[in-house]
Order: sequence, then structure tokens, then C-alpha cells
Amino acid sequence: MMRKALAITLLLSSTVLYAWAGWDDEPIEKLIARAETRSDSQAEHCADVARREVEIANQYYTSGDVEKAEDAVKLTVTYSQKALDAGKRTRKKLKETDLTLRKTSRRLSDVEQTLAFEDKPLVKDAVEKIEHVRSQLLTLMFAQK
Repeated sequence: MMRKALAITLLLSSTVLYAWAGWDDEPIEKLIARAETRSDSQAEHCADVARREVEIANQYYTSGDVEKAEDAVKLTVTYSQKALDAGKRTRKKLKETDLTLRKTSRRLSDVEQTLAFEDKPLVKDAVEKIEHVRSQLLTLMFAQK
């Protein structure tokens, strides 16, 4: 009985991890299309795009394509702002959006630490802008209705 319960738990855990890992395999174009569609989840979708753009920027920085990396960083900020705008409009999924943007900001800050000195200012500025968006989201979440 104990082995069966353990086997079921492991199976469910691996299924969830596989599904979660597969989420990042979704093409960025699909994520962007979902983020551009007005819905109650639009803020969360925009935050997801911002998070993915950080990983894209990191890949470009790693491969030495600084121009494309900077474009991805700029898109990260753009979609963070779009997440805030959608959150203001819908007042839905604000907590999830904030959590995703917090992860985005931290990851971008980690990427900044790996960069050459001359590449850091744009990324540092982007982190500050995302943190400002998060601050506005928190104000929105805790504002009196």
C-alpha cells in the first residue's frame, strides 16, 4: 500500500514538473498573442512575456549579440508596463502578476551581474523600471475600493 502511494505521488509530481517545464517551451509568439488579447488574465500573460524576454536577453548576451539582447530587455520593460496597464483595467490576477514580475526583476538583476560594465546600465535601468511597476501593482492591490 505504501509503495503504491509513493508511486502515485512520484507520478503526479513528475507530471506536474513536466507540464511546468513545458510551459517555457511554448513559442514566445504564442505568449505575445495571448498577452495582446484583452482578458481577465491579460496582466498575468504580459508578465509571463516579460519573464520570457529576460531569458531571451540572457541567451543573446551569452552568445555575444548585445543589440538583440538589449531589444529583449526593452521588451521586458514594455510588457511589464503592459501588465500594469492591464491590471489597472481589470483588477484581476494582480498577485500572480506581481509574483511573476518579482521573479523577472530578480532574474534580470542576476543577468546584470554577468555582463560587461558597458552593458550594465540598460539592464539596471530596466530592473528599476520593473520594480517601479511592481510598486504600482502593490498600491493597486492594497488600495481601498
